[in-house]
Amino acid sequence: MTGRQPRRREQDELRDARIRALRQQREAPASRRKAFQPLILLVWFGAVVAAAAGAIFIGLLALAPQLMSWVEDHPGSVDNGLVRDFVQWYQPDALADVPAASSGARITIIVEQGATDADIGHLLFQHGLVRSELAFQWAVQQAGRSGDLQAGVYDLSPTLTPSQIVAALRQVPGVEVTITIREGWRLEQIAAYLATTNLTMNVDEFAALARTPPADLLAKYDFLADLPAGRSLEGYLYPDTYRVDEHATAREVLEKLLDTFGLRLTPEIRDQIAARTIGGSPMTIDQAVTLASIVEREAVLDAERPIIAAVYINRLITPGWRLQADPTLQYGVATAAHGGAPVNEWGTIEWWAPLQDLGYRIVLPDELLGYQTYRSDGLPPSPISAPRIASIQAVATPDLTHGYFFFVAGCPNGTRDGSHYFAVTLAEHNANIAKANAECPPA
Repeated sequence: MTGRQPRRREQDELRDARIRALRQQREAPASRRKAFQPLILLVWFGAVVAAAAGAIFIGLLALAPQLMSWVEDHPGSVDNGLVRDFVQWYQPDALADVPAASSGARITIIVEQGATDADIGHLLFQHGLVRSELAFQWAVQQAGRSGDLQAGVYDLSPTLTPSQIVAALRQVPGVEVTITIREGWRLEQIAAYLATTNLTMNVDEFAALARTPPADLLAKYDFLADLPAGRSLEGYLYPDTYRVDEHATAREVLEKLLDTFGLRLTPEIRDQIAARTIGGSPMTIDQAVTLASIVEREAVLDAERPIIAAVYINRLITPGWRLQADPTLQYGVATAAHGGAPVNEWGTIEWWAPLQDLGYRIVLPDELLGYQTYRSDGLPPSPISAPRIASIQAVATPDLTHGYFFFVAGCPNGTRDGSHYFAVTLAEHNANIAKANAECPPA
């Protein structure tokens, strides 16, 4: 018995060892699987997310054109951050603050009362003033002016950026621009020039105010007190160089020209004008401006202005004489031919074309007979151009010492230098004409 027990115990221990070994073998793979299971799940989840993201991206690319089309149809939606992010990702140029074109042509638009930002953006896009309605809407929102744009008539250019157009439609201060009104221009030429500048005002409105000034505007300026009823502001739009806000209204620009006229017409010059007489009565400011507008079209050299003014004054105050001024005929002929032309055509018209016949032969319509100063007595019915203060001063203080009644453009040494030959008698005048023709034969 004693010998059997140790052997059985050894057999039991060997069996238990084998069982433990087998159990360890069976359990070892399960432990390894448990160790790798979280990593496998993480990889699987990442693959699923990547696949989903890829599907979403592919789907977004497929749907992007339709989404962009919807956004463009609803430009106000750009205020939403998600929509804006989508536009900036898919088509960033749609929000760019850049001009629609390089053409400087002015385009007139009318913003009606009650128009929404979207209505205005669509109007601008239709007229080619913005590249996209979305860019305009974004500019409105960037400026913080949603629903705050002003109704009115505007002349805009495709060279303006959306943000500049927003500023113009708000009529807030903008960049100052330099404009130069030339002496000797008639009203139509001034308006046509302003249409070529960067001013956003409506030129038709400017022309209407200048042609038919309202009573409150006339009442603002004492030098317009004697302006005959129905008269335009021809002659009073002072020629000078100005700095003007680009978003100034038509009336603000007009008043700037009139303000300058008032400043240049000093009390001393007013007194000098009143000291002269025409037809036994003191010369009025309007008479002085009318005569000065003729002098402006004739004189080139400043030294000759008082002499040319004296020639016309001598003709006015001497019985049997008429002004016989070619510039008044040029004004009448051009007005008869083009007076009814629309404002947008004024810049294409030659307003001071050379006369095609001798002055006394030219026929004007009845309503313009006053500008036929070879046949009509006295001054024409209105000024014919914008005179500088030097020409008004010349009329106020003419050089009457020589008694001249005639002048003709000279050509000393074969050069048209702007000078004139003056004469008292017709015989002297004819001799001067022959002299000028000999120096510079007519073409």
